[in-house]
Amino acid sequence: MEKLPELNEIAIALKSLKNKNIIRTKNLVGDLGEYYCKKLFNLKLEDNAVNKGFDAIDVAGKKVEIKTRRIPEGKSKVIFRGFDFDYCLYVELNEYFEPLEILKLDVEEIKNNLEKSYKRLSVSKIKKLNSTQFNQFNF
Repeated sequence: MEKLPELNEIAIALKSLKNKNIIRTKNLVGDLGEYYCKKLFNLKLEDNAVNKGFDAIDVAGKKVEIKTRRIPEGKSKVIFRGFDFDYCLYVELNEYFEPLEILKLDVEEIKNNLEKSYKRLSVSKIKKLNSTQFNQFNF
């Protein structure tokens, strides 16, 4: 079987990101969203990378849930397992895993617009509800 050198490059890159504590779980997209939000908004990420209630605390002490998608296709949904947070940052990444936009939604706005019988919102609905949008990213 032919060896694929690209796989070695991917493995080296993932190991480097893990060593820098950028990747903290097996969810690359989610971990990158948390990393970008940490850097852009000076958030303190929770020590437990799989915390079920919220992902970070902001400078005002508010709890932040971070949801990330990489250029969602079709009718992509965002699932909320609970609502023990003050607001959510929805991060959309491009094909190169860079942030395209970050949307901020209040927890009450999310709860008032959930699909009936489910704890989820479509990405298109999130974009319609958005009260604050961030598009300028400097790293």
